[in-house]
Amino acid sequence: MPELGLATIDTSVQETNRWLDALMAELGTDDKQYAYQTLRAVLKTLRDRLPLDQGAHFGAQLPLLIRGLYYEGFVPADVPKKYRRAQEWRQAIVKAGANIGAEQAGIASRAVFRVLDRELDPGLMNKIGESLPDDIHAVVLH
Repeated sequence: MPELGLATIDTSVQETNRWLDALMAELGTDDKQYAYQTLRAVLKTLRDRLPLDQGAHFGAQLPLLIRGLYYEGFVPADVPKKYRRAQEWRQAIVKAGANIGAEQAGIASRAVFRVLDRELDPGLMNKIGESLPDDIHAVVLH
């Protein structure tokens, strides 16, 4: 048994820190709090845009603690959001994330999606990308 507690929780903390470190590298920052806020905002925005079944399948692939961020404040009756334009996507990220401005929302989206692409099954991420409108898809992948 690990010194810190339950192996499942300890492993999830380590995995979450690894994801945050990867995101900090993508964002070019050493501010872990900013990386956390960015991850949280983009995941919540994505969760609210996906159809319920696809969003649940995606959430099940996330590490335990990151899954908690993803589902925090989730109201299934309110999804999927119907925004189709990049500007609506960016506004949703700004609303979901403290200290993320409109200019940074696109950068934040691309950085999080690069981490997701590396950490999750490529087939899953392709399906997620295909489910997003072209205007939003261009923001998160380019």
